[in-house]
Amino acid sequence: MLENSPQSHELDNKKSIQGGKCSLVDARQLSTLAFLLISGIFTSAVNAGGEFTPYVGLIVVKEDNLYRLDPDFDLNALASSISKEDTIYQTKAGLALDWMLSRQQLLADVSIIDNQFENNSNLNYTGQKVDLKWNWLVGSYLTGQLGWKQEETLNDFSNTTTQNSSKKNQQTLNFLGKWRYAPDWEMGVKLSDYDLSYDLQALQLSDRKSVKKALFWNYITHAGNRVGMTLQREDGEYPERELTALSVIDTNYQQDSVLLNVIWQVTVKSKLSADIGWNARTHPTLVARDYDGFNTRLAYSWFPTAKTMLDLKLFRQLQSSNYVDATFSENSGYVLTGVWRMSEKVSFNAMLKDESRDYVGQVNGFKERYNSVAMGVNYEPYSMLGLSLSLNQSTRDSAQLLRDYVSQSIMLGVNVKF
Repeated sequence: MLENSPQSHELDNKKSIQGGKCSLVDARQLSTLAFLLISGIFTSAVNAGGEFTPYVGLIVVKEDNLYRLDPDFDLNALASSISKEDTIYQTKAGLALDWMLSRQQLLADVSIIDNQFENNSNLNYTGQKVDLKWNWLVGSYLTGQLGWKQEETLNDFSNTTTQNSSKKNQQTLNFLGKWRYAPDWEMGVKLSDYDLSYDLQALQLSDRKSVKKALFWNYITHAGNRVGMTLQREDGEYPERELTALSVIDTNYQQDSVLLNVIWQVTVKSKLSADIGWNARTHPTLVARDYDGFNTRLAYSWFPTAKTMLDLKLFRQLQSSNYVDATFSENSGYVLTGVWRMSEKVSFNAMLKDESRDYVGQVNGFKERYNSVAMGVNYEPYSMLGLSLSLNQSTRDSAQLLRDYVSQSIMLGVNVKF
């Protein structure tokens, strides 16, 4: 539900994670530093002739089940009145930058998004999004990327059990470094620091911090195909949870992964990528929730003509959850997408997704099944103007009481670049 507007949450500055878990810098310090950095980047880039693109947009969304409510849910049982149906008006203004500085590339995208709900005015809010990337190059053999992303949105009602509004703030700091130490070999490191927080107290038990550290090696064929291995460790913590003698919720976790990676150009018109391996997740405070199992992600892209594309993704992987007593799930399913570019100005797209979530390793494990269907059309009469229309339907079939839902929406968008 409108996951493109960021949310704010006040973090406790004293809560840093020690012992190799997670913490880079305080979130407010990072936001202030980012503002100063963004101001300097845009000013310098404009003076140096970088590609600078202001843009505005308007999106109107008609939702028939905004809160993702079960058909048997009694709205009259709520203390406050809410409307199941709503029309959302989303206005966006932003700046995009692409600046080549010698052999370095700086990319920036900063936007503010105002969201107005016609029937549920208590949900009105202004979000924001900041995406900064530095694609760096040192010599001929060292390359990589340093990036920071911050996004403030409304909580997703399909993944929470409350009908109350909460802003959700997500921040991610990424680093990638690769060394081409031989003509056919490369090795590298990936680092990621992630911070998720809510401003609604009822959801703060789902606040999460995590740090991922990975090493990888790749063999590169003369045709540019890659086969390699990745070793990854993730340390995570739920900073708002307190451990007691009677606790049934975990406060931290560690996940280790060993993956075989493949990127292969099968034919001139098709490409295969795969991550296949093993995940082991441990919980020092609740060992009964430890888990290990097979992990796979397969993606096959086919371009039958110059104007059409079909993409199939198959997956079976662990994913963190917003449920307090079920903080991760084993997800399996597929995503099928298709694109047809009818002309230079008109394109059509469609998506079909089926996903099963098994909340394994919990005190009371359960399963849910999600299905999504989407169709859309994009029209660009001019290079500066884009129009879009899409239809979406999503469903959930849950073993939990009053957790099923069916939701349909229609979205109309207008984007203008200057």
